[in-house]
Amino acid sequence: MALSQEFTISQEFVRLEPKSAAVLDRGPTPPPIAIDPASELDFRRPNLDALTQMPRTFGPRAATALSFPIVKNNKVATSNPHFLGFDGLDHRDQRMAGTGVFANTQFSLEPPDQGFCVGNAFALETVNTALAVYNKNTGALASGPTSLNQFFGLLPEVIRSTSPVYGDFTSDPRCHYDAATNRFFLTLLQIDVDRGTGRLRGGSSILIAVSQTGDPTAHWNVFKLNTTNDGDGCPCFGDQPLIGFDANGLYLSTNAFSLVTGRFAGAQLYAMSKLFLAGGAPPPFVLHGGLPPVFRADGSLPFSVQPSNDTRGNEGAHFGTEYFLSSFDITAALENKLVVWALQNTALLNSSPGPTTVFHLFRNVIASEVYGVPPDARQKIGTLPLGSLLNPGVTEILATNEHRMQQVTYADGHLWSSLTTGLTSPGEGDVKAGVAWFSVKVDADEGLLNAAVDQQGYLALANGSVFFPAVGVDAEGRAAIGFSVSSPSLFPSTGYVKLGGGSNAGQIHFAGVGVNSEDGFTGYPSVGAPCLNAVLCEARWGDYGAATVDADGSIWLANEYVGPRPRTFAGNWGTFITRLSLGQDDN
Repeated sequence: MALSQEFTISQEFVRLEPKSAAVLDRGPTPPPIAIDPASELDFRRPNLDALTQMPRTFGPRAATALSFPIVKNNKVATSNPHFLGFDGLDHRDQRMAGTGVFANTQFSLEPPDQGFCVGNAFALETVNTALAVYNKNTGALASGPTSLNQFFGLLPEVIRSTSPVYGDFTSDPRCHYDAATNRFFLTLLQIDVDRGTGRLRGGSSILIAVSQTGDPTAHWNVFKLNTTNDGDGCPCFGDQPLIGFDANGLYLSTNAFSLVTGRFAGAQLYAMSKLFLAGGAPPPFVLHGGLPPVFRADGSLPFSVQPSNDTRGNEGAHFGTEYFLSSFDITAALENKLVVWALQNTALLNSSPGPTTVFHLFRNVIASEVYGVPPDARQKIGTLPLGSLLNPGVTEILATNEHRMQQVTYADGHLWSSLTTGLTSPGEGDVKAGVAWFSVKVDADEGLLNAAVDQQGYLALANGSVFFPAVGVDAEGRAAIGFSVSSPSLFPSTGYVKLGGGSNAGQIHFAGVGVNSEDGFTGYPSVGAPCLNAVLCEARWGDYGAATVDADGSIWLANEYVGPRPRTFAGNWGTFITRLSLGQDDN
């Protein structure tokens, strides 16, 4: 195992502001509102892409040039034993969420950023700016879809009047069920806007909602963490807040960007007592530490530092330490290293701060398999219904983004995670999108962090693409990976594999089988999509999926696809929720 070194960060103690109480709307969904296609896209919310400018790469870091891995394609399964699945939120649900003064105030949003968690009898899914709760055994809707702006007590996203009135910008939801406290936790990015123009203003926060009981359809407590001044060159906002949990705390990580210049302002880490939050009270303090937005001497760049979530049954396995995992350098085309982090002394989160309240952040750079920037994914082009956006002269391809680290889970002394990577397969000439996955063995003691890759591997589909993975793993180290999948002969679908010993990944199973092409508004030149030779246009796809484990050891996965339910004019994405029972002899 590589030896650790302490990472010096500025540490400050800030306060979490109690905001309000919230409750999900238990009532029936109101009748659909007619959407005027001619004006639907006239009401657009600000685009954060222009405000997320990354620095240039540090430069060569390896003596030998890296190349995309050559990966044997996984076989495709013909059946799905021990499987349950149902449709989650889709574009129509998200667009039409909201009751009373919030009716018809949601933006058309693409792609679906997805949070998912399971606890007690409930499966909770939050996508973009909507929230729904399902009966986990039947898939029946228990509550929602509810507008997140309505749930958090914010202003409606947009009031569609002759002179539009804009409300709070919200995005990037995540959720987690914490068995130790029997509470659901939900987080959301919020940015202030000018009500007359919709332009972003200099104020941002992370909103945190905590259920008051183990029933997410009842009452919640809401808290606000101000992030406006967290980073270099602020005012800033914390892009894509990531969440993690250990025995003591709730951990948040963001990529801060300046609201003035759009430049990367550094990764920001936050830690707070989950026990106080579960009890309905603000924690004694919130630890905030900023990681500078510069390359380290070894060439690494702290970015999307993913906190880990303890899997069910491991909640107290590493009392006093929270682990994180990140890619080595998000700006490099190819990499063969990971960065492991450990925040020590987390038990101090549960007491008032004093002279001895000192936290230590350690990091290790460890060797890994090669991974790199994936190409966009091709999809099957079908016959779209009348009223769709499809232009016969344009073929959409699906954005797979970059090789940032995805969701991290701690189980039995290991950190499990995955990312989308470029790779090739024998007999196929082009680089395609696939999955790289990792199991990193970790051990921490006072002033020490040991870490090394224990297992790793790839997933590849013959003549197709696999992307935006999420790993679910139980307390015994049995794991499954959910993902989106598409090819020139396959509509965008969801799939999964079960992981065996070593680097053995099982057959690719199709879970939510797509029924048509992605045909959303982001894939058309008229609304600003990038195109190649005015023929291939890039459509946004889900920036992340989700995975979690239930009390019975079943693994739940949530990913984007194009399902069979009615679409809207502007989009046809959907989400599919998969439940797997592991420990079986099938793969």
